[in-house]
Amino acid sequence: MKITAIVKAGLHLIKLILNLGFLWLTLGWKVRKARKAFEEELMKGGIPKETAKKLGKKYASIKDEIMRQIRGSVWEIRH
Repeated sequence: MKITAIVKAGLHLIKLILNLGFLWLTLGWKVRKARKAFEEELMKGGIPKETAKKLGKKYASIKDEIMRQIRGSVWEIRH
């Protein structure tokens, strides 16, 4: 295998890792904002705060599941 191929593969891997990190940060921020807005709207509608927070946690669990699937697919590519 040529050295240039190894270097190119390494650069692509670094780029992929940086993009996934950026995705994780951005997705986390957006989910947090959406969850808070969702909970506030539920409370405005008369739902108790604890129930609204319980429903709002589903947003975070969906984000976690998406990130788990992305990590799993990247892991499969590497092996």
